Amino acid sequence: MLRSLALLPLLTASTCVFYGEPPPEHSGSAEPSHADASEQPETPPISAVEDLCFDRIATELSSDAMEGRGLGTAGLEAAADVIERELTALGLEVTRQPFEVQTGVKDTGASALGPAGGDPIAADDWTPFAFSTTGSFEGDLVFVGYGITAPPLEYDDLGGVDLTGKVLIAMRFEPGENDEASPFDGRRPTRWSDIRYKAFKAREAGAAALILVEGPEGADDDEAERLPNLEAVGPTSTAGLPVMQVRRSVASQMLAAGGLDLAALQASIDSTYQPVTQAVTGVRVAGTVDLQIERATVSNVLGVLPGVGDLADETVVVGAHYDHLGRGGRGSMEPGSDAVHNGADDNASGVAAMICGAGRMTATGATPSRRTLLVAAFAAEEHGLLGSGHYVDHPTRPLEGTTAMVNLDMVGRLRDRKLSALGSDSAPEWEEALRRAAAYQDLDLVLGGDGYGPSDQMSFYSRGIPVVHLFTGAHSDYHAPSDDAETLNMEGGRVVSAFLGRLLWELTADSEKLTYVKAEGAPTMGADSRTSSAWLGSIPDYTAMGQETGGVLLSGVSGGGPAEAAGIQGGDRIVAFGGIAIENLYDLTFALRDHNPGDVVEIVVLRDGVELRLAATLGDGCKRTRGGPSPHAPHGGGDPHGGGDPHGATDDWTPRAGEEASHLLLPEEVHLADLRKLTSGGENAEAYFSPDGRRLIFQRTPPEGGCDQQYVIDLETGETVLVSDKLGRTTCGYFDYPDGESMYYAGTGFDNGACPPEPDRSQGYVWPLYDGYDILEIETAGDKPSFWLPAPGYDAEATSCFTDGRRVFTSVRSGDLELWAADRDGSNLVQLTDTPGYDGGAFFTPDCSEIVWRASRPEGEALADYQRLLEQDLVRPSRLELFIMNADGSDVRQLTDNGAANFGPYPLPDASAVIFSSNLGWVAAGRPGRVPEFDLYTVSRDGGEPQQVTFSEGFDGFPMFSPDGKWLVFGSNRGGEEAGETNVFIARWIP
Repeated sequence: MLRSLALLPLLTASTCVFYGEPPPEHSGSAEPSHADASEQPETPPISAVEDLCFDRIATELSSDAMEGRGLGTAGLEAAADVIERELTALGLEVTRQPFEVQTGVKDTGASALGPAGGDPIAADDWTPFAFSTTGSFEGDLVFVGYGITAPPLEYDDLGGVDLTGKVLIAMRFEPGENDEASPFDGRRPTRWSDIRYKAFKAREAGAAALILVEGPEGADDDEAERLPNLEAVGPTSTAGLPVMQVRRSVASQMLAAGGLDLAALQASIDSTYQPVTQAVTGVRVAGTVDLQIERATVSNVLGVLPGVGDLADETVVVGAHYDHLGRGGRGSMEPGSDAVHNGADDNASGVAAMICGAGRMTATGATPSRRTLLVAAFAAEEHGLLGSGHYVDHPTRPLEGTTAMVNLDMVGRLRDRKLSALGSDSAPEWEEALRRAAAYQDLDLVLGGDGYGPSDQMSFYSRGIPVVHLFTGAHSDYHAPSDDAETLNMEGGRVVSAFLGRLLWELTADSEKLTYVKAEGAPTMGADSRTSSAWLGSIPDYTAMGQETGGVLLSGVSGGGPAEAAGIQGGDRIVAFGGIAIENLYDLTFALRDHNPGDVVEIVVLRDGVELRLAATLGDGCKRTRGGPSPHAPHGGGDPHGGGDPHGATDDWTPRAGEEASHLLLPEEVHLADLRKLTSGGENAEAYFSPDGRRLIFQRTPPEGGCDQQYVIDLETGETVLVSDKLGRTTCGYFDYPDGESMYYAGTGFDNGACPPEPDRSQGYVWPLYDGYDILEIETAGDKPSFWLPAPGYDAEATSCFTDGRRVFTSVRSGDLELWAADRDGSNLVQLTDTPGYDGGAFFTPDCSEIVWRASRPEGEALADYQRLLEQDLVRPSRLELFIMNADGSDVRQLTDNGAANFGPYPLPDASAVIFSSNLGWVAAGRPGRVPEFDLYTVSRDGGEPQQVTFSEGFDGFPMFSPDGKWLVFGSNRGGEEAGETNVFIARWIP
């Protein structure tokens, strides 16, 4: 499977033979759904010989003899021979479709660099980058710091100086690389340090060339210093000017000739975070970069089963890519490894299932009318969908007669009989056809998403063809040398093959065509999908990425997106954006990065040789909807609680989103297993389940800062959507009862759309109680919110009972911070607490008979301090204890009494205890260190000594159990790449 378009024992050589009776004759009537599978005819038995088909082909294609099926290797050609042999044995008409691809880049030996008119620098003291433009240059040398232009940080190494025709010398990386107080980051590289982005900005400034060097601070010593390898993976899009790197000793000599010291320059920038741009007086540099692209001829292997009758002129395509990474390289998850990457799952499994599934279909015998089946093994998918892109540009069957495309990419790890059919939203008829075929194999399908995505179906979808991508899920062996045949679920591969055979039989014999649906949201691999916010909605033609210059050719635009609204069309070539020349996809990505949502940008496109100037209003990349499987309702019907179970869905469902993170669990954390990290970067916390347990709403502050906003993540797909309106600050998001389709949160946007100021911490650590906080309701993401029970002052921290929808929340409407409750429609409003002090963070027990919450109970001087701060809309959370009471406010009992900050209480699934976050260990140890340590604890509903659950350094907090009680979600600092980073984690709960 394509990772990124960055800018992306041998059993036998015998052929597959199929026996057994064909599936029941297709009658054209609807068959029973998956839920009625037990009533359907038995699937024809698979013979012992057929049973080995998937195993045999997948094993042979992923053997070491295939050399990882890398481009330009004999192993890739050997794999093509295997595929041709197997398709021929099925009786298909087999042809090869050759095309040329780039496999690398090399220096011709004519490249040179040195002082103008002087001796050249030794060849081993410098190197061009693979994306450098070939050509000669000469110009005065100018030192430009780190070569960074970062407007949001008010930092610009290139501003205020005329750099036209100059040769720029800049340091790699960014200021304060190891300084946590750096405005950039200080713990990990930011986007401003991207080498290609620096080259883009240098070209935009009119520079003749860019020379890079590693600064002395934080780098290897001179003897160990290494230059980057001259290598390219996939099509090369050049930078538009020569770009190279020199050793530090060379750079130091260049600068010293003009009276400058590299170490001193770096120290000045890193200590002040002020740019230093300075001409290197009297130094003029000249050079030539002469690179040659290396190419190879590869082939798509195509097999045709001719159709019969009235449908013979129409075509169904089933495809799978057969190339992989060879010995790794930049696409590998182990980039330093030189081991063969056999790619058993990616994608020997897809090819094997495709061949065996097609063979199963050929065994069904003749039908009065059947579409032509094209079986396509694509090459060069890992380098940018090049094989499938070549096919749609040079189809052997008319695209206008192609009714469907089924892609198999990574189908060798079937788990729990769950098979993802991504892209099924590309035609409304897909669901019925897929579920009908799945019923014969008792497969549990995960459906949804448009036809965009990082695999070969995208080439067809962009040409108006309904598509589906079969996929059994990601794993830790992806793009690693460990993706070997022994890791495959061979039995699962046979199941997928049999399912495919049935599906192909349906698609070729059914007289009704699928109806193409154009995506209304953004493609997952759009040109601007990696931008921080601004969104154009352009869909690049990745088959054209081999071009070095000439703009960005589009295969289409997102329905309803800014590009479509501006009149941009598929087939257009973007050649300028906001006054900046666009030569390639990198340029377009970087140009978008420098703009904000709402900016009106002039875009120049070439259409049929005519230049058009169009104005586009950029959209918000955070708010646009993306395709993806929809959350599943619980098995067993429409009752969101699984037939009355107050804990919600009861099926044995496993969240699949996020990054496997069990290595972050400590031995003492015996109550947690199968840990997954769901977010990355910034501050992410307060994650709460939907009533069906399939989604989370959570609060996020991005790494660059700003106001907290509310997001929803789908736990099946990982799709994350901004749901709040980006006005003001938001907090405490929660799903509504009963179906979780609507949501609510507290926000200040109606009071003032600006981000409210941080509280005055001169009085110690305090929480702000923004007067503008009101509880706001929304139906779907991006809706304009409406008030729920508005009142002057602070209203927030609302949660719902998942049996009747009743809400509990915190409000100052009585003059103190008290708990209140009301029905979902706002009726039956009642005050639950009335003791002086802060009462908040309340949750219902599973049966909603009781409420747990946190509270302060100050007395004497502490009470006076509390009331003084309250008048300033502040509260001091340093001492909070936990309480429980009946849902009507009666029978209040205190659960903790430890003098710590205890908060975020949530009942255990059986309501026997409460899990919460606390710094009680830090308090008991005498408050060592400046930053308190928070861990998760449980305490019995009858009180007593808390029991520690988590032991990780830093913060663990905001725990909540899934409605079925099997999963715990919480926020944690563990595994963070920067100081203060907090992420949302989910783990299986071990009682």
